Amino acid sequence: MKTSFRTVVSALVAVAALSGIAIALQEKPAAPAPAAPAAAAPAKDEVIVPFLGNATCPMQAGKKVNASKYVESDQQRVYFCCGKCQKAAEADPKKAVAAAYKEAAKPVNNKKCPVSGHAIDAAKAKSVDFMGHSISLCCASCEEAFKKDAYVMACCAIYGAEDLKNAKCPSMGEDAGTADVVIYKGKLVRLCCADCVGEFKKDADKLLAKASGK
Repeated sequence: MKTSFRTVVSALVAVAALSGIAIALQEKPAAPAPAAPAAAAPAKDEVIVPFLGNATCPMQAGKKVNASKYVESDQQRVYFCCGKCQKAAEADPKKAVAAAYKEAAKPVNNKKCPVSGHAIDAAKAKSVDFMGHSISLCCASCEEAFKKDAYVMACCAIYGAEDLKNAKCPSMGEDAGTADVVIYKGKLVRLCCADCVGEFKKDADKLLAKASGK
């Protein structure tokens, strides 16, 4: 009998011990959450190649555009996915532009007039629409000047850049245009052709200085 009693006591002790272990495991504090990653270092200055137009083809819904396939009217471009769509739009570029940008223009909310550089005063401001963007001018008097150089003015407003107004392309030395531009370190640089965009990226600091007349 004694042996049986001792056996029962031993068994109860063992059960109690196991129960204690189980409870301890259940009460174990949760592992701490992983620390948030450190903030990313600020991005280095990059050469921005502005693209203001439609991202998808207006003739084939959902298809991405090819930047080399477009028609133009009053400095506004409409881009297409392929040569076939481009060809179809060439019959009436003005109509194609109107159709592509028929939705309400997205406000840029620029704080400075891209023509005069003056601060925007809501009481005197004039809004102009260009390639799906609504841009603020400081006054109605700046509208004509905007229209003469609309693409550059729009880029300056949207990206907050300063137009260097360089007459010559810093890469090729040819006359600079208004359709091919880059923005670097807050400055808009005019180039002579699309090929010079790649050349500018190769030696941006040197060509920026050249465009700045330094």
